[in-house]
Amino acid sequence: MWPQKADLLGLAIGFGLGGAVLVRFLPDLEAVLRPAPPPAQLAQSSPGPVLAAPPVARQIAPPAQVAALPGPALPGPAALPRVVSPDRPPDGTARAPLRAVIEPSVPQRSTGKAGTGFFIAADGSLLTAAHVVTDCRRTEILSRLLKPTAADILARDPNQDIALLRARHVRPPGILPLGRPASRQMVVFGYPASAGPIIPSETSATLENDKFPQPLTALTDPRDLVWIEAEAVTHGYSGGPILDPDNGAVVGIVKGTVDTGRLKLVRGMPASGVAVGPGAGRLASFLHQAAPDLDMAAPSDTGDTVLDDARRATVHVICWY
Repeated sequence: MWPQKADLLGLAIGFGLGGAVLVRFLPDLEAVLRPAPPPAQLAQSSPGPVLAAPPVARQIAPPAQVAALPGPALPGPAALPRVVSPDRPPDGTARAPLRAVIEPSVPQRSTGKAGTGFFIAADGSLLTAAHVVTDCRRTEILSRLLKPTAADILARDPNQDIALLRARHVRPPGILPLGRPASRQMVVFGYPASAGPIIPSETSATLENDKFPQPLTALTDPRDLVWIEAEAVTHGYSGGPILDPDNGAVVGIVKGTVDTGRLKLVRGMPASGVAVGPGAGRLASFLHQAAPDLDMAAPSDTGDTVLDDARRATVHVICWY
C-alpha cells in the first residue's frame, strides 16, 4: 500500500528534539509541506542598567529569491513540518556563571536558551540556527578562547532555520569555510549538557543522503538538506557545524533530529539517531543575500588540523530573554 499524505506529515523533526517507493512519494511530500510564515521581526527592548537590546535582525526574503551555489540549478527548498526548538533555557541570572543546558523541563526562573555557532569570517561573523536566537533580548557567545561577548543578530531566515550573527571587535580564534561533502564521514560540534559552557563536544556522523533514490530533490540533495546518522546529537547541538574532515569544509548545520518511524521505507536508512540541517548550498544562498560582501575563507586545512580549527571556531551561543 502506498503511503497517504497524512502519513507523510508524520516525518517530524525535533529534539525530544524500499528506496524505489520514494520516487513516488517525495514529490507528494514536497507538495503538501508548506513553510510556516516568518515570525515578526524582533522588537527592540528598552535598554536597562545591565542588558542592552541588540539591533533588529534583518528578515531574509523567501527562499525562491535567494541565489544558489555555483553548479547545477537546485529546486526550491522544501519546508519540513513541526520543527520544535530543541534547546532548553539555562538556569540562573544573566550575570551568574553559565550552567550546562538542561532538559527536559524549563526552570521557573529561566532567563534564556542556548545553542551552538561557529565563525565564518575574520570580522567576527558567525552562523547558527535561527531558532537558537529567536526572541532574544541579548545574545552572547563564549568558549574557552573567548570570554562572554555580545553578538548582534544581523539576519535570520526562520524558514530555513539559519541566522547570521556578528561579534564586533572580536578576532575569531578559528574560522570555518563552507563547502560540499567530499566523503560520508563527518564530525559534528556542539554544546550539549555534557559539554559544559566553554568546551564543545564533538561526535562522529555519517552522511546518509545517498540512501535516497535519484533524482535528488530539495529534501535529499546534500547541498540543500544534510541527513546524518549521529546518535549523540541532542539538545545544545542546534546551529553546530557538520564538518567534513576530508576537505576541511562545513557541509551544513544542525537543525534537529528526525522521528525515523516514516523513514523505514528508505532502504538502508538508520532506524534511529538521524539528524538533519540546511546544507552548504542553503547557507551560501542565505549569506549571498544577507551579507554579499562577506569575505569568507576557502577550504584549505584537512584532517587533524581542520578539527583543531573547528574546536577554536565553535562557540556557545546564549540567548537571554
